[in-house]
Amino acid sequence: MKKLKRAYKMEINPTDEQKSKIHRTIGVSRFIYNFYIAHNKEVYEKEGKFVSGMDFSKWLNNEYIPNNQDKKWIKEVSSKATKQAIMNGEKAFKDFFKGTKGFPKFKKRKNQDVKAYFPKNNKTDWTIERHRVKIPTLGWIRLKEFGYIPVNSIVKSGTVSQKADRYYVSILVEETDIKISNTNNEGVGIDLGIKEFAVCSDGIKFKNINKTSTVKKVEKKLKREQRKLSRKYESLKIRNKNIKEGRATRQNIQK
Repeated sequence: MKKLKRAYKMEINPTDEQKSKIHRTIGVSRFIYNFYIAHNKEVYEKEGKFVSGMDFSKWLNNEYIPNNQDKKWIKEVSSKATKQAIMNGEKAFKDFFKGTKGFPKFKKRKNQDVKAYFPKNNKTDWTIERHRVKIPTLGWIRLKEFGYIPVNSIVKSGTVSQKADRYYVSILVEETDIKISNTNNEGVGIDLGIKEFAVCSDGIKFKNINKTSTVKKVEKKLKREQRKLSRKYESLKIRNKNIKEGRATRQNIQK
């Protein structure tokens, strides 16, 4: 059977200890990425050449860290995680040289596009169960969303990211492509409705998730939060207006 690769992204619920490891790995990955960009820029301006990811990795581990004892914390995370950060930086430069993207930008702490790569070291790493996932160095972490990833799927790679106070895992899974043989030439009529999303002529029904209590509860909470945000925005506009008028008054007094 044909093998397919499919990507999934799910929210996870790590413990405080796991959060600490995630923060450390994300922080080191961000530092290494930015360091590679800055080092390459400096070398290019001085010597007019580009430093490959492999050469930078050798220099980092064999020269820079041994000669800078205050940077030993780089070694606290997986070497494969730092290598992936360097590879990401190298790809950013290659895209720039091809003309497909602009010059690589530094990743700031407030940005949400920094991910931590947790390499697969053996067969038991990156194991998927219905309600949890086993991530290298982190162990088992509960999934907030579960049930739609085939159990015992083969995970090829994975990353963990953070957005505000929420954590996500992105995995690339290898699945078997099941070919469905269609020997039935009969058609199926579909009636789209409001109460039921779709009703097929063969009796199969698909419920309208927008009518479920869970979605209604979330929509109600969203409206409540939007009203709170709107009130804060109006209050902020009045505050900024008063500050602006106050500055104008002071300027008039100084005149």
